[in-house]
Amino acid sequence: VNGALTSITLSIGLAGQKVLGNLAAGIMLLVYRPYAIGDHVTVCGKFGIVHDITLFDTRLDTTSNVRIRVPNSDIYGTTIENW
Repeated sequence: VNGALTSITLSIGLAGQKVLGNLAAGIMLLVYRPYAIGDHVTVCGKFGIVHDITLFDTRLDTTSNVRIRVPNSDIYGTTIENW
């Protein structure tokens, strides 16, 4: 029983780490605002126009008219090119 409880706790902790990382990065992006809705940006190798910024992800509209979501934890701490 102790081994199962430890495994469950570890699984929950690891899953929550990604969510909390995205949340923390989202807060930092919303506070520091390195880009705004409507800006042309390249983030994580993806180019597009910022459609929306949430606590967990940033949504870009690409030149191919495709909306993509980039997790904020991937964006925060990387190079952001704002055109």
